[in-house]
Amino acid sequence: MEYYTIDDFWSARLNGLSQIRSSTLVTGWSFVSEGLDTFKEAPLTLSTEEFGSDADPMQSPIILVSAPGAVGKSTLARQIAFITGSVYIDLATADPVGGNFLSGGLARSGLYNHWQNEEITVLIDALDEATLRATKEAFEAFLSDVAESSMNHVIPTVLFGRTGIVQDTRSILTDKYGHDIPVLEIGYYGLEESLDFAEAVLKARHPNRRHPVVDRQALELLLDNLRTQTASDGDRFAGYAPVLHTVAERVAAENNPQTLLVDMQQGQLPTVTLQSVVSDILNREQNKLHTLPLQDPGLAGRLYSPEEQLDRLVSYLYGSAVSVELPEMSLEDSETYSNALEGWVEEHPFVDGNGNASSAVFEAVISTRALKKMDSSSRALQEELSKGDAANPFLYVFYIDERAELGTVSVPEEHIGVIYSSLRASLSHGETASLLVEELDESNDAASTADVEIEFTRRGDDNSRFIQFTTGVIGPIYLGAHVKDVTIIMPQSGIELGQNSDVVLVAPVDIQCDELVLHANKLIVENPPDSEAGAVFLQAESLGGTPMSSVPLIRNNANLFTSWSGSNTYPWRRFAVELSSTRDEDPRMDEALRRFRKFVIEFRSHGNRGLARHSSKIESSRMTKGTGQAVLDLMIADGIVSRVQARYHLDTGRLAELTETTYADCMAYRFGPKAISFVQRALENIDG
Repeated sequence: MEYYTIDDFWSARLNGLSQIRSSTLVTGWSFVSEGLDTFKEAPLTLSTEEFGSDADPMQSPIILVSAPGAVGKSTLARQIAFITGSVYIDLATADPVGGNFLSGGLARSGLYNHWQNEEITVLIDALDEATLRATKEAFEAFLSDVAESSMNHVIPTVLFGRTGIVQDTRSILTDKYGHDIPVLEIGYYGLEESLDFAEAVLKARHPNRRHPVVDRQALELLLDNLRTQTASDGDRFAGYAPVLHTVAERVAAENNPQTLLVDMQQGQLPTVTLQSVVSDILNREQNKLHTLPLQDPGLAGRLYSPEEQLDRLVSYLYGSAVSVELPEMSLEDSETYSNALEGWVEEHPFVDGNGNASSAVFEAVISTRALKKMDSSSRALQEELSKGDAANPFLYVFYIDERAELGTVSVPEEHIGVIYSSLRASLSHGETASLLVEELDESNDAASTADVEIEFTRRGDDNSRFIQFTTGVIGPIYLGAHVKDVTIIMPQSGIELGQNSDVVLVAPVDIQCDELVLHANKLIVENPPDSEAGAVFLQAESLGGTPMSSVPLIRNNANLFTSWSGSNTYPWRRFAVELSSTRDEDPRMDEALRRFRKFVIEFRSHGNRGLARHSSKIESSRMTKGTGQAVLDLMIADGIVSRVQARYHLDTGRLAELTETTYADCMAYRFGPKAISFVQRALENIDG
């Protein structure tokens, strides 16, 4: 496998740039004057598995660099800019993108002629953040400007973003430019690279450590243990830069690393996981109490507990007064403790001293605490929802783990979208995730709980993994402004989409609820790049939120179907479907047709293997209950569905031949005579 390093690739590709230093750079544009002492290159490879691209990074005038959340794309971009003299553009701090963003910015910065002469190039970072502040049209206009400005250039323009936005960006740029755009993907550190990285972090943050050899031995043992415990994820977890920062802080928290080393060698420390490392840091911080001259020595074990630390960090980062219960103490001890807290909180290893979390891992820990605290939950929820595709990729790890430790498998409805967005932020190219929320008994209007299932697959692993819990049925369920691969069947619940900006629904999406609230200026419905035609189905008793002034925009052969009171009026008229029951001849018919629909729409594109689904999904009790098993048996007998090893495959041609039904028909509940006749045969098989 070829690795694209700074020395062997970037220095050559960006060779010949003039060392120009304009003093009139616009907001968000900069020349990086210093490199990072802790910088350690992660593997950077050409992503061909997902895109099958023939584009050559050595020739293309545009290059995309992608990574899951917090892998280190911004760090890489800044280091390349520092070494090559390129202009670094941070879209998170620059003016909102739009037409002429690049060409206009070059002109206003006094760099346009240098750009035309290819004496300068730009590294454009934070594509994800740019989409949060711009409409879809403005973002596409920005990409058009990038394509036109970069056309015929030898020295490339380079754009950096998370996995999801890079997929969309590539699709748009390929259309604008007319050629495939190569995507380079940042991977995870291997064992030796992880050790070097963690050691560099430790030395940079604590340069006066007296036992570097013992420090490295402790780091190696911690990382080896962590890698063993997370072996199913390969380098993904133990080679993740924020995780390595956490491990380095764990060693730094020990004044005598030899003691830590001996404890680990003797197996006296608990299993090393991300959660245990974080817990260990919190416990170490509590030991600071022993340095205080407290009149009551018993307070040392009752103050500054891990829970109290997190509450104070929530208050510090969110600016909200979080209630903290303290034991009774004298006025002198109270004053001593209060004075110490002023420094302890700001110097806590979880924060950077500037009002921000010091890493994505620690941010996830604090955000999880904020979400479950009544004083801060509302603000924390809004902040997490506002991140969109830039969600924290670690929050789901701590949230689910913490709930499990409390002995419960129930999660509030309003947090489901945040958890799902977090997991999606951890995906690499070629990996998938889907969300299912469904009342436990869809025929019972009085159901009080619902099942939640997040299914995901990692690259190189053909088996699906699941996160499962229960939730309430009233809602609301918040899904943010970018919704992909979601099924929610919640007749009693309210569901809210968007935050008064564009809302993008990426098929398949199947939402059935009580009230659907759209906080959107525009609704965009699309298929994933390079996928078959899919569908979005929105059914509700009523529609609320911002009145839509424009017809939803449909892209890439997607289908949109809507059903609620008023959906047959502008701007929904062309998408409205009428749902009614005409199965009086057999009261089981409606339920059987729902089962038939479930099976058809459950299938997902599976590369060259067509529409497929793992057998555990198709054979689950959720699918086969009631008349479901009879419907599945008939679909198998008639060749609509077949099983090959651990997967079922859907033959759409056979489906159309025997039932005159398509995937879109099933999404829209459009069942003609042949579909009804097919399902009736399944019911007859039940009757024997």
